[in-house]
Amino acid sequence: MRSTGLGNLPVRSRNGLISGARWTLYPFSSYWRGTSDSEAVAWIDRFCRPGGTALDLGAHFGLYTVAMAQRVGPEGQVIALEPEQTARSKCLRHVRMNRLRQVRVFADAASSSTGTLRLAADGGAGSSTSFVSVDPGEGAMVPCVRLDDLYAREGLRMPQFIKVDVENHGAEALSGATGILATHPNMMMSFHSEDELAGTRAILEPLGYRVVSLSGKDVDWGDALYKTAILCAADIPAQSGNS
Repeated sequence: MRSTGLGNLPVRSRNGLISGARWTLYPFSSYWRGTSDSEAVAWIDRFCRPGGTALDLGAHFGLYTVAMAQRVGPEGQVIALEPEQTARSKCLRHVRMNRLRQVRVFADAASSSTGTLRLAADGGAGSSTSFVSVDPGEGAMVPCVRLDDLYAREGLRMPQFIKVDVENHGAEALSGATGILATHPNMMMSFHSEDELAGTRAILEPLGYRVVSLSGKDVDWGDALYKTAILCAADIPAQSGNS
């Protein structure tokens, strides 16, 4: 991540997930140029409606946080978790730039327990691929929280939609959210390993969740490996389309 102040120069996004939002020049200019995650736009439009609620796990610079906040509007609520300090600072900047008072950003990582864990910034500070490390010599200690505990403690509204991109820690994050999952929020989740996929499936399949590709086709769980997929409650119809 560049250290000069030029990276914080304001620009306006004209396309994509955050069309119309104010953003910073760099890094990750694909966010404001509208070329990042273009397939997700229709799903965010569908699941984030005025007055709705959403949760962003692995918020990074706040691309999805801002996108969801734009759609739920001032009467909605968006909760973002980003434990990596540099990325969280950018996320908070983007939230302030767009005056999104419906957003709350937390410094915790979502996990199976409340306490601390070790976060390694793969690629340097502000990287989009920070990950939970089991190596005692790697990474900085950061707070972690069970999502059910966070929502109870802060009196937050249950999320109707959850975006999960936490670099192989997704199943651990969801295992601390059994109360939230009982309300059957729809999800968009990126899978980074077989273990993350298998752990997530073990949690969600008994609750009636199914997997839908970003193009809108029902697929098998295994087809989501190393991809981003929609995890739908059973009564939510898929879009038409091809995988």
